[in-house]
Amino acid sequence: MILRNPDDSSGLESIGALSSQLRTHTYDHVYRRLRRAVATGQIPDGTRLLETDLAARMGVSRTPVRDALRRLQSDGFAERGARGGLWSRAVNMEDIENLFLVRTNLDALAAQLACETAKPELWDGPELLLVEMERVIATAGPASTEFSEVHLAFHASIYRIAFGGRFAAFLDNHLLQYLEVAADLSYRQPSRAHPPVEQHRQLLADLSSGDVDRAVAAAKRHAQHSATDAKASYHDATLGEELGAPDWI
Repeated sequence: MILRNPDDSSGLESIGALSSQLRTHTYDHVYRRLRRAVATGQIPDGTRLLETDLAARMGVSRTPVRDALRRLQSDGFAERGARGGLWSRAVNMEDIENLFLVRTNLDALAAQLACETAKPELWDGPELLLVEMERVIATAGPASTEFSEVHLAFHASIYRIAFGGRFAAFLDNHLLQYLEVAADLSYRQPSRAHPPVEQHRQLLADLSSGDVDRAVAAAKRHAQHSATDAKASYHDATLGEELGAPDWI
């Protein structure tokens, strides 16, 4: 891991101030923005994460940044250096492989259960989220935080249909952050990714078809497409760093 001096702001300039609307849930947004920046390479591997610096850049107090940094370390996106200090820890290819292995199998199970048990009216929720996804892409783009949120909500709605409220809540609290990381990686370079609305609309059609084999195959195919896009983005980011190109932001 390359250690970057805290005085070298390379990669951190993308971490701008939060809007006033986002400050109502400051801690969660600070954590998610920093995690997304580390996972996608906006903050390069081995960048020192200084609480005071990040708080000033994001326009928030030090408390939510301190809490977010603790969680980043707990979740494996930051680590303590041998001589102290907290440093960013990038996602690597093994992480991506493991992430999508879990996602492919979880999504296949969700597809089976949802297709077998869902009443027709339950598919109205995901359908409305596709409308919102289309609006967000038109206004903010698929590499935006707004898209990440609506994409997560779409897949969370499928999990609620498949697993019911109690287990879906468990996924919300313990697993869906990794689905969000997967999406951040997949859509980091929108030109390389499959068109988001079209692929999710087709996925929804397959899941609600009543044909379990079709639904499971579609879920696996969707996850595999996302994995391919994530690996391509990772490769491009790594190549850019090796060639000495500007930070991948």
